[in-house]
Amino acid sequence: MVLIKASPEGIEQIKQSIKHKGWTVSGDRKNNADALIIVSQQLFKKYVKKYLKINNADEEPLTSEQLTKLVNQEQKIFTPTATNKVNTYIYQLKKQKFTIKDFIEEIEIQCLYADRVTSRNWRYFQKGKEIDDDIFEAFCTALEIKNWDNFAIYHPIYNKNATDQTRLVEGLSSFNHRTQIKLLKTNFSNPNKPFLVANTCKYSQTWMLRRLELEIENTNRLKCKPFLLSGSQFSSRSINELSNRFEEQYPITRLVKSLKNENLLVVIDNPYDCKEIINDFWMPLVKKLTTTKTPGIMFMFLLSNNQANEREIESTQIIELPPANPFKEEDKEDIVNALLDIGAKIQNPLSQDNAEKIADILIQKSNGDTLKLLQEIYNHFKSKTTNFADVWQKYP
Repeated sequence: MVLIKASPEGIEQIKQSIKHKGWTVSGDRKNNADALIIVSQQLFKKYVKKYLKINNADEEPLTSEQLTKLVNQEQKIFTPTATNKVNTYIYQLKKQKFTIKDFIEEIEIQCLYADRVTSRNWRYFQKGKEIDDDIFEAFCTALEIKNWDNFAIYHPIYNKNATDQTRLVEGLSSFNHRTQIKLLKTNFSNPNKPFLVANTCKYSQTWMLRRLELEIENTNRLKCKPFLLSGSQFSSRSINELSNRFEEQYPITRLVKSLKNENLLVVIDNPYDCKEIINDFWMPLVKKLTTTKTPGIMFMFLLSNNQANEREIESTQIIELPPANPFKEEDKEDIVNALLDIGAKIQNPLSQDNAEKIADILIQKSNGDTLKLLQEIYNHFKSKTTNFADVWQKYP
């Protein structure tokens, strides 16, 4: 997700729209119920179309099996409390037929709120504080504000400079790698195990690492600082030499100070023995930090062109991130979202329909080749590719 907020001009437009609707400007969830329910209903219709491929016609029939699939998928669409209520509702249906309109009414009757549609986000939205972009857009849609992208301000993480090329990279970095992100989140609070990144395609590997970096920044709201440790093209430093180089750059006092303001990503490239890296470099380093609590977190990524090294260590010592496979038809949704994100960032917004058509063309042209897909995306947005290899074939 991308964090955005409303500009001062946008805040005024939001206030006027809320006043026109007769909704509450602030207060608790009870006072904000009208706005939050309408937003939740609109998001439900969007998710029905997105995940079940059903047009948003109110009278469209919906089965209990379809609703169960929608509500209990990995990407939650309702809050935990609302999800429990919906599952009870499904059980009571006993496979009776109902329509999308019926369930839209049920959202209002039972006060079922969509995920992240909260009074807190509603207040933040009005005050110009950052919230997730999809919820920001949902609030604007409910208020019938069509030009919201004109006053949306992106978080500095996504707005490093004014060039379209940089913004294009930022948009592509939000491309969703679901399996890898799930593994990262599962181990986020206790990242003592290094992550093994094995991928024969450098472009796929770098794309995935950029996505993981962005997810870490989004999760604890601290920027990441990658630190590369590797040998030369022709020889490898010994583990002891790697340790010395790291300690020269980050003696323990500086390391602790750094982790108070940022996340540190220690990246080790081929060729090294994973077992030695873990036992002789990583674990001693982790041990030094066991008694220290810092907002920032230190992660280690082991980059490999194959999976051979992983067999030399116990599976409990490492977290293997599966390769980012070539993108195909089933990845269309992710590509569409990336295109929409890029378009918004470079002031060239795309409609949902246009983004879907472009995604179909890109998938056909690239034919499963990650490099070709990236090049075609650059070509579509007419972006220069002078440092293309540096950006997408090397990390950090």
